[in-house]
Amino acid sequence: MRDELLYLGQEIVSHKSEIAKYIIDYQEQRYSEQLKFSGLQMEKITEWRIELIHILGESLYEDQRDSLIKIKEWSQKVGEIAIQRGISLNDSLKTLSTFRTAIWDFFNEQIDNQISASIMLQSNKKINPLLDEIAYLFNELFIKQQNDQLALVHTAMDELSAPIVPIADKIAILPLVGEINTHRSSSVMETALKKSSELQLDYLFIDISGVAIMDTMISHNIYQIVNALKMMGVQSVLTGIRPEVAHTLGNLGITFDDLKTSSSLKQALEDIGFNQNDLAIPL
Repeated sequence: MRDELLYLGQEIVSHKSEIAKYIIDYQEQRYSEQLKFSGLQMEKITEWRIELIHILGESLYEDQRDSLIKIKEWSQKVGEIAIQRGISLNDSLKTLSTFRTAIWDFFNEQIDNQISASIMLQSNKKINPLLDEIAYLFNELFIKQQNDQLALVHTAMDELSAPIVPIADKIAILPLVGEINTHRSSSVMETALKKSSELQLDYLFIDISGVAIMDTMISHNIYQIVNALKMMGVQSVLTGIRPEVAHTLGNLGITFDDLKTSSSLKQALEDIGFNQNDLAIPL
């Protein structure tokens, strides 16, 4: 049986270019158009396909571990290019099935009489797991790419949720709007510390007039932000505490006695001697 598998594998390797041509005939027209739109040269695509057919042929007489190493290297290379060129996971997986079809159709036409059913079964047992491994690796690559994109979106949203607005030399405003949950508090703190260092701030006015609900957790989160800034030498001033928010905090027994506060941003700026002539308008 080993001799027959060796013969079959060598035939696949010897006729890999012919088998690669079968794949072009089997792939969907829509996928062919997508490949053209991706900007990939057909010669390069054919080269990758021939390389994979060669690996599949060798797998019939090589150690399976060696074949898996080659499969992983091929999948990483081709999968990353597919992602970069905008080829979908669904189309990439569909194409894998054409490799299996192309190989067996070639044998049906060329050397079917020389291959027993048991050998065909054994070769399937070797080749199919490799194609399944490619599908798994492609899926992992596409999932990673989606997660990376989501992470970028979340980072952008986090930055937008904590905009540090410089209004003069060493003075900036941090307007907070919406809910300040634990995740956002961590993001706000990270952004505030980073921007305060970059801008070499002396004062950061944290305006909470846009925070709809203030409770024990939110006030604790704000305390953490202020204390972290204090350790950097940045004086934080809490502004915009609305009457209804102050009333709620009072009922909860929450005070900001140890924090510098002001009823409005305008008043807080005047308290440090800031006037409109000092305003720095970003270009």
